[in-house]
Amino acid sequence: MAFKSALILSLVAITSIAQAGREIPVNSGRTIRQQVDSYAELMEKEVAAAKNNRERFRALDRVEDQIIALRENAVTQTAQDEAYMDLMLAVIDSIPAEKDFHKKDCARYEADMLNQFDPTADEGPSEPAVKPGWNALQSLCK
Repeated sequence: MAFKSALILSLVAITSIAQAGREIPVNSGRTIRQQVDSYAELMEKEVAAAKNNRERFRALDRVEDQIIALRENAVTQTAQDEAYMDLMLAVIDSIPAEKDFHKKDCARYEADMLNQFDPTADEGPSEPAVKPGWNALQSLCK
């Protein structure tokens, strides 16, 4: 009977997550950071391959949501990995929303990103967690 109750509660939880529009991450045996890096690579490829900024913003938002969902459903990682993933999400989140984005302001967006997240960098980020957001911004500014 306890097994049956636990199964029902699990199904209710899965259904409520699915109804909330969140994906349920599948454990692939890789660390959460490795999975986040895979999502970041996917984002970079999709943003670079998109035909216009509307598609780029959709890819950016979708992958950001996937990373957030993955982290919400995962156990806490090492402090170093948590800091890395927090930084990556902060960089992505710093990109202006589609309605607020103006190509004429790209130089300011780039300077702000580097100043805030990788202040010792010269022309581009040296911090690995900053690069996916930087590359997405570069694609949006083309």
